[in-house]
Amino acid sequence: MDVRRLALWEGRYATYMSNDIFSAIIEDQGDVVLELTSRALSGARINALALPYFRGTGAGVASDENNEWWQGRESLYQAGGAYFTFPSNSEDMITTSNTYWMVRRYGTEERHGGVWRASEMKSRAEGNRYHIKRVDMILPGHPVLYTAIYIENTGGDDIEGFASWHSMLSYPAIETSTMITSNARYYTAYAMARRESGVTRFKPGVVFEELKHAPLLRGGSADAGFIPPPTGTYDYFIGKANDKDRISWVAVNNPRSQLLYFMITPHVQENDDEYIFPNVDLTENYLGRMDAPWALFDGACPQIMALTCGFNSGPKGSRNFVLRKGEHKIIYVANAFQCYDNPRIGQGFYSVEFTDAGIVFKRTKSWAMIPIDYRFKAIREQSARIFFPEEE
Repeated sequence: MDVRRLALWEGRYATYMSNDIFSAIIEDQGDVVLELTSRALSGARINALALPYFRGTGAGVASDENNEWWQGRESLYQAGGAYFTFPSNSEDMITTSNTYWMVRRYGTEERHGGVWRASEMKSRAEGNRYHIKRVDMILPGHPVLYTAIYIENTGGDDIEGFASWHSMLSYPAIETSTMITSNARYYTAYAMARRESGVTRFKPGVVFEELKHAPLLRGGSADAGFIPPPTGTYDYFIGKANDKDRISWVAVNNPRSQLLYFMITPHVQENDDEYIFPNVDLTENYLGRMDAPWALFDGACPQIMALTCGFNSGPKGSRNFVLRKGEHKIIYVANAFQCYDNPRIGQGFYSVEFTDAGIVFKRTKSWAMIPIDYRFKAIREQSARIFFPEEE
């Protein structure tokens, strides 16, 4: 087990955490996870997360001499990786993913043998007074980054906002023929935002039950859970979380490299102060963004092919996350990434079972397992010590 600080670019720093099979790098700027790495069957260490070619390495977009190319937007300067967004997904205001965080403490945890870091961000937005703390943790033998996020309304008025966790994946974690599944009970495609330029493949505003039967814009249907060769399209999907399940999850299965990326979040409250994400979301950018800097200039050839998956509180522009005066909420998310040695799982799995040893993916008599604390027991204990030190 290892945890230490790293110096990156121009005064930008990060924290490195690892065990024998898995590692994570989390940058202070935006508290963005830059790397989640595991070893492939071939022996190579692979980062599941996408870091677009245009991602900035300076102090920020405002002081960068190429500010105009990023259109002055910090969210584009910080694009990629895995990140939490609050209180908005707007690119016109300060959010958790485009401002600086302070790492307050890091170290090892005795009871479970894990390593952890604790960070903190305070809002500078007028009229949006809130306080956010975060704990990240890696446990021995688990190819998983566990995250707990504490949000408190410290102002005099209610806060209505948008909350989400997104993980942006790209090659080699995903390739043509990669399969996307989740336990959402139905899905809807959404139109692109005002500032985005691209071509939509699927019909927005239509509810459908399975990704493999997603309605196409021009009629018929296609499998939105199968990554095709580049289509030059860009689509958003939101899936309604299944109220029958205790866990919401998204799985991304790459059969060529036998790699599995798996995200989970609780869907049943253990305590009254926990926030449960109501939705799963997917963004399929298959060389479909034609606006700069996704392309070299507006209307140019797209440069990025990526899949972004995660959980959110509602469609873009919604303000469904509400914090009353003095209220706080805690969010838990886990991101897992590992290879599997049974090629039959690469043909897709029929069931996902949650056991004390971990999560088992089954296809008839074949199976693969990710060791994971799906009850979030260890991160709940460690984050409680950080979030509520007066109760120790």
